[in-house]
Amino acid sequence: MFKIGDKVACPPHGVGVVEGKEEREVGGKKVIYFRISLVGKSMSILVPEESIENSGIRPVLSEERIEEIFNYLSEIPTNISEKWTVRHRLNVDRLKTGDIKELATVVRNLSYRSKEKELSYSEKRMFEEAFGKLAEEIALSLGEPVKKVKQKIRKILKGVKKP
Repeated sequence: MFKIGDKVACPPHGVGVVEGKEEREVGGKKVIYFRISLVGKSMSILVPEESIENSGIRPVLSEERIEEIFNYLSEIPTNISEKWTVRHRLNVDRLKTGDIKELATVVRNLSYRSKEKELSYSEKRMFEEAFGKLAEEIALSLGEPVKKVKQKIRKILKGVKKP
């Protein structure tokens, strides 16, 4: 369970910090909520305590896990479908999972694909959204500016070349 001050990833909203717990009455029943303030957005979300485990909310990455993700981003992707509809469906499904490696897969694969052929408008938007979420989570975890993390990720992706 989370504590006040914990840094968390909240798919599909981004990352945030647990601000506190609140009790509210819903349908005549008292419900306890976690209030999570989203980083980089002037909003917070309320998540019922009883459904927090099934919400996909998880602690942000550890430094060890971040290194794994950076290494993963530097790998040459395999099996990227040539068919736009197949790629798009796979990437949408990956983003829905809330799993950080799936998010990194979308970033890596779309970045790699963009070196071969210009991405469609939809894929560009998907890349920017996934890239931003990945950078925000790493930045929050490391306590670094998002801009600095984005530069590091871009440098890693730029170094991935065709064999």
